[in-house]
Amino acid sequence: MKKILLITLILAFMIEAVLTFLCFFMPAKAMELFGMQYNEQFAFLGYIIAWFLLLVTVFIGYSIYLLQANKVGSKAIINILGFWWIALGIGVYAVFDKLDNLLLDSLKGMVILGLNYFYNKDGTA
Repeated sequence: MKKILLITLILAFMIEAVLTFLCFFMPAKAMELFGMQYNEQFAFLGYIIAWFLLLVTVFIGYSIYLLQANKVGSKAIINILGFWWIALGIGVYAVFDKLDNLLLDSLKGMVILGLNYFYNKDGTA
């Protein structure tokens, strides 16, 4: 179960890292992916999103490290990430009616929470 959880977190890390790179170095393309047209008003927003995504990417990387090293705290940070993705998907759907975010982010969060639960149900980590 640990291996599947690690693979899932690594995939999430890679996706967030690519989005972070796009927001920092190709903001017009990133805004296009988010369904917005790039202009001077959105340049600032793209930069803020890039830093936010970098923070999430660092948290995912840290959770991968904790899980791989069997460190205490991995369960908590992975749960926080899972609940965050669920809330993000529900929030984006509720405010912007984007079903793809509901399915992708919330499903990713639920999978990570489920894998984390089954990996840690014996009391380890």
